[in-house]
Amino acid sequence: MTPAEFAMHPPLDPLLEIGARLDRAGIVWALGGSGLLLALGLVDRANDWDLTCGEPADRVATIFEDIAHERSGASGVHADEKIVFTAERTELICRFAFFTPAGVTRIPTLVSARWRGVPLVSPEAWAAAYALMGELESSAQRRERGQVLFTHLARTGANREVVEQLLEQPLTPWVRARLRELL
Repeated sequence: MTPAEFAMHPPLDPLLEIGARLDRAGIVWALGGSGLLLALGLVDRANDWDLTCGEPADRVATIFEDIAHERSGASGVHADEKIVFTAERTELICRFAFFTPAGVTRIPTLVSARWRGVPLVSPEAWAAAYALMGELESSAQRRERGQVLFTHLARTGANREVVEQLLEQPLTPWVRARLRELL
């Protein structure tokens, strides 16, 4: 058994229901954040589910009109919009992006694998996202999570196309250097 099979996490059924609605609407989505780390066996706990999609929140919110949720727009370093399902312990990040000194950095929703029926976002994308959050928010925990993903990718091999796509974004010099190390 893998460490992820013994992991602690929120219930899967609400996550799968949100995902099914996104699928029926033709919206590509994937699990990132601590859920991604858990699925990869890199942590043993996820307190919530962080999903991403490339669609605007206005479009996505219409498929959840009958489920209690809150919406939030860009704030702080985040240049995206979120739909938060508190009872389901799930956050859907629409058009995942950050304000950086070099401009708005967009983190694509690229599915890399599946875990328990849930699409996983590319670990390269979340390594860059965690590194950016760690740097821009001065968050040691997020920087550490980015490092965990970068170490994992260095060991298992990174998807060159994803790394090159990320390098086209306006990144901070430190994050750009970390991504280049994966090539």
